[in-house]
Amino acid sequence: MREQIHADMEAMRVQEGNLRAFEARIRGSMPPMSTGSRASFDSKSPINLDAEWEKFQRSRALLEAERRALTDERLVIREEREILRQREEGLKQRESWVEVRERELAAKALPPPEPPPPGGGGKPSSQTPFEIAKNMLSFRRAS
Repeated sequence: MREQIHADMEAMRVQEGNLRAFEARIRGSMPPMSTGSRASFDSKSPINLDAEWEKFQRSRALLEAERRALTDERLVIREEREILRQREEGLKQRESWVEVRERELAAKALPPPEPPPPGGGGKPSSQTPFEIAKNMLSFRRAS
């Protein structure tokens, strides 16, 4: 148990050292701060303050203009998507109409099926007179 406590304490010391080194790096990368909490007001500071305030106002106006432009672009994109969706639906309707129409035309283009010859036979009606007589005689014998 003591060994675990010592190991935990050692790990905490290492972590504390790492944190101190990290804090030192951050402080070293920051610009030095003035000793006074307020800047001294001499005759030049109000002019600098006014110039900085104008810069801030211009930056803010530019940011607002960009925000409005972005909003407008989003609205335009939404409208374009809606138009594309409507066109897509229209195209699907047209495609289905064309498909139905093609089927109708294909059905009309096929020659109608020829009716079976009278007499139910498999031979055409342009038989020779001898075959007709033979068929008639064989028909009378069967009856």
